[in-house]
Amino acid sequence: MPRWIERRGFTLRLPPAPEVEPRHQVVRLSLVERRGLTGSWFNVREARAEPSETSSRTLAGGRALSWRALRQGEAERLLDQRLRTLQALGYELIDAALTGRGRWDWLYELVRRGLRPAAGDDAPAPGPALRDALEHIGLSPDAIVEGVATVLELPPGRLREPDGATVARVDPDQIGVLLPFLVEHGHAEIREIGERWVACPGAAFQVPRAIVERWLTEPGRMGDLLATRVRSEGLALVGPDALLRLSKASSRDAVRRAAEQWMTRLG
Repeated sequence: MPRWIERRGFTLRLPPAPEVEPRHQVVRLSLVERRGLTGSWFNVREARAEPSETSSRTLAGGRALSWRALRQGEAERLLDQRLRTLQALGYELIDAALTGRGRWDWLYELVRRGLRPAAGDDAPAPGPALRDALEHIGLSPDAIVEGVATVLELPPGRLREPDGATVARVDPDQIGVLLPFLVEHGHAEIREIGERWVACPGAAFQVPRAIVERWLTEPGRMGDLLATRVRSEGLALVGPDALLRLSKASSRDAVRRAAEQWMTRLG
């Protein structure tokens, strides 16, 4: 299940009354966030509980109030609307808090700052931004796997040994950040994990075509790993317009020749 983190929460209680059934007298209303390497998604969760003299037992883990993930502003408006509704029904606010941060939230923040430069600066490529952030801190390969897997909401074993189902779970934009970070990392163990991701069926096709074209145009290990696939899969990987550009602008002779062959075949 997705790892949603509570960012803002309210606990409300319905005052006892003879005509009110004792069940569901306590409500926890939460703004929750799901984080990835390239952005955040938000929702509002409402959980009901049975009150007792010493504690409240949460029932069923609550429910999301929106069927889709929301932008932060949308989620905050939904939270405020539901809070007003509950208060209009007679619920009284007994607790409100901003919750603590998760163990790997610092990694998300570090990467986010690397991906969003100050106004007027040129944006760094996402893969190098992530790689530089982690290499400067000097984490071990095991810690890198744990942190990146947590941010991607994958078990560490699935990050190390991906399959088609694993690839399908990760957002395409995040795969575009993940692959160059892995295959161009300073640790050989991390590079080997990256090679497994690139070789995994469908991984390269999940990445936006513009990113694949950039890899094949510029120097770098990502382009080296994909260069041999242009001859057989170039049309599917990047499309005809990009093949025309690669036939003239790629830094690799093999890619230029393969792209030229595609252009000849396409007439």
